[in-house]
Amino acid sequence: MKLPEAITKIPGPALWLGLAGLLPFWLPLLVQGTRGELHAPSHGLLIQMGYAAVILSFLGGIRWGAALKLPRGPLQATLFVLSVLPPLAGFVALLLPATVGLILLIGGYLVQGVWDVQSAQRGELPAWYASLRALLTTGAVLALIAAIVMRIAEM
Repeated sequence: MKLPEAITKIPGPALWLGLAGLLPFWLPLLVQGTRGELHAPSHGLLIQMGYAAVILSFLGGIRWGAALKLPRGPLQATLFVLSVLPPLAGFVALLLPATVGLILLIGGYLVQGVWDVQSAQRGELPAWYASLRALLTTGAVLALIAAIVMRIAEM
């Protein structure tokens, strides 16, 4: 099987570590069965949401790092402010009821993914980063959607 050309341009370590990083999004779904109260999040769901919040924070950190390369000024300040929004969204998602938190995480990943792809297309980030972020955002968002579907099915 031949990989699409866009995928082959991603540095190997970034691609394999990124793909391995999707496992904690998907493996908790295997243990997500209801435990205790019907509306209480399961252990698997808490693991998945916690990991999703951490990775969303990591993505904000990447953007903070990209802003460090810019000259001081309004653009750099704006990017610093925007780069702290993903960690805040991830943190707030953990404080909300599980389904609402999952929706916030999905929104955070989608907004961050679009921002990263557009930034790479404009040359602000490496060109290969657009392909990596599109691939990993899709994998993460699908796992979070699957968690919502499983949660609804349990009710």
